[in-house]
Amino acid sequence: MKIQTFFFGLIIVASVVAPSSAQTGADSGASVAGWARDRVTAPDTTSALASFLDQALNANPRLQAARSRSRSAGARIPQAGAWDDPQVGIEFFATPVTSANPFKDGMETDYFLQQMIPLFGKKGLMSDAASAGARMTEESAIAVERDLAAGVKKAYAMLFSVQRRIGVNTENQRLLKQIVESAFAKYRVGTMAQSDVLKSQVELGKLQNERSELDQELVSATGMMNALRGLPARTPIGPVADPPLSHITGSPDELTARALENRPEIRAMTFELQMNNAEIAASERERLPDLMVRGTYKKMTEGTDQWAAMFSVNIPIAPWSGGKYSGKLEENTLAARTTEHSLAEMRNMVQVEVRDAWAKTSSRWEQIERFRRSILPQAEQSLQSNLVAYETSRADFLSLLDSYRMQQMLKMDYYMLLGEYEANLAQLERAIGADLR
Repeated sequence: MKIQTFFFGLIIVASVVAPSSAQTGADSGASVAGWARDRVTAPDTTSALASFLDQALNANPRLQAARSRSRSAGARIPQAGAWDDPQVGIEFFATPVTSANPFKDGMETDYFLQQMIPLFGKKGLMSDAASAGARMTEESAIAVERDLAAGVKKAYAMLFSVQRRIGVNTENQRLLKQIVESAFAKYRVGTMAQSDVLKSQVELGKLQNERSELDQELVSATGMMNALRGLPARTPIGPVADPPLSHITGSPDELTARALENRPEIRAMTFELQMNNAEIAASERERLPDLMVRGTYKKMTEGTDQWAAMFSVNIPIAPWSGGKYSGKLEENTLAARTTEHSLAEMRNMVQVEVRDAWAKTSSRWEQIERFRRSILPQAEQSLQSNLVAYETSRADFLSLLDSYRMQQMLKMDYYMLLGEYEANLAQLERAIGADLR
């Protein structure tokens, strides 16, 4: 009996998830958190979330494309405000058909320079529209950046969760193999039933199947993180550090107000509406004429050289050209109305996203707190109680094994919750358009 007591005492010490002595309340929760931190690989061998974010923001192809589009839109601003090119030309008058040199044989050679001058602030409105369009594209690039950051944080949460669960599974398999060996030893001397031995072997097989599923999760999480960083999917990723676990602050109403102010998609649509309004104003100004100015130097073969000037305006009110202006005005007006409706819908959807993400994040945090403060310490107490009962022959081997299995399952659930909390928090930050820690 002393040998059995020592063996199972060794198992319990090695597999403890909370403090070695029974504690309750805040002290127990703090001890469990300390155990979780102790399970993390040393900081000098781990990868932190900040490094993954830096790599993704510097190398992700989708983000680089969005930034290039933003710069491209900014390059349209000087184009929109620029005048049309001036025209320079030469005209020959009264040149004989048989002449091969109009400069010499012609009666008159005119050298002219002409320029179309837009009036009534048309180019200024076009430049305003291009500026608003550039700001819209810039906010769209920021939205891609926020989406990428949320994706990296979710992938990191997956990596953290699956790596910790793999660690728990590995430890469980090691300890359960020791239990199986002990069970075989007892079976050979007739102190344990064959059914108990088979039960422990079945539990070991379950753990091995669980490991296969965890390995598949790790492959998926690694591939996702590499894709976000612009690296080949097979690039290995070492152990990751614990994310900074902390509770969110702010009510749903406060977070919604921040989202309506910070969300880049809303700001992009606001700039799009400004662009539409500037285009409407520019379309209305198109009905006003532009000025054409032309200066000419007339070089005369006979007589005194002369100069001439010409001023003209276009007539946009002509019936055969009016459809061009009215159609453009209607198109821009409808585009502005479409943007207004889309902006209203986006505001409504953002409020829904924030409240949904806040509810999920808060729920996961409450569950984590229950695990840290009560569930895990109580599971340990239950396991220790079953051990004492087994040592004094008041409980059988299967009861002790079930208690051990329950504790390990709760450890797996705890790390699953931590990963889900971090993923939900990333989604909440994405919905708000700002970091919360």
